[in-house]
Amino acid sequence: MNKVIRTFAIVVFAAFQVHALGLQTVFDNQKKAAFPDTCEMQMRTTVTLPGQSAQVVNMALLTAGENKSITTIKSSMMQMEMVQNNGRMKVTDLKTGKKLPAQNMPAQNPADVNKQMGSPEDYNNPIAEGNLWKITPKDAAKPTLYYSQKNKRVMKMEVTVNGASSTSEFEYCDNSCELPGTLKKVTIKTAVPQGGESTVVLEVLKAKQRKVLPSKMFDVE
Repeated sequence: MNKVIRTFAIVVFAAFQVHALGLQTVFDNQKKAAFPDTCEMQMRTTVTLPGQSAQVVNMALLTAGENKSITTIKSSMMQMEMVQNNGRMKVTDLKTGKKLPAQNMPAQNPADVNKQMGSPEDYNNPIAEGNLWKITPKDAAKPTLYYSQKNKRVMKMEVTVNGASSTSEFEYCDNSCELPGTLKKVTIKTAVPQGGESTVVLEVLKAKQRKVLPSKMFDVE
């Protein structure tokens, strides 16, 4: 009898090992969703607040490595260009041509969602939940991730900021895109204190890898 129990335990453990998901695998696969360091992108952001009409912001982003970028923003309320270079940023109002003095500001890409997820060391082992794997953080300030083993991507992220719960759902490009596997769309829903929720939808309309760009394009002085 004991021999049978031991054999059963070994079989169960082996099955668990086969189906278990490693944190390193999750983050290695998610890295493949990142856009190239030198990239040209067209994006659209739609912001909807309770009781208000949706606001649409169109954005063009050109990056040259991690620390250089040119961002052009156009909406009904503003038209501006931001040039960022190694922690310095220059802002130009495209309506008036007025340039603001350069200031210290790290480069940011709104489509780079991977930075928000941290690293494998920040999380507990994944637990199967429905058709996804739930990955809870060791620190409650970090997000909870929901990973699809089929898609090999994080499909959802939940986090609480200043007492407000926020859920992000991700969609990724298929093989018809120029950069397959990269982020296509993220929908962020956040509870608001007055009731209801705000919704931010970021869509990557077009993205392509670029070659080395002239450094003069990113002059901020």
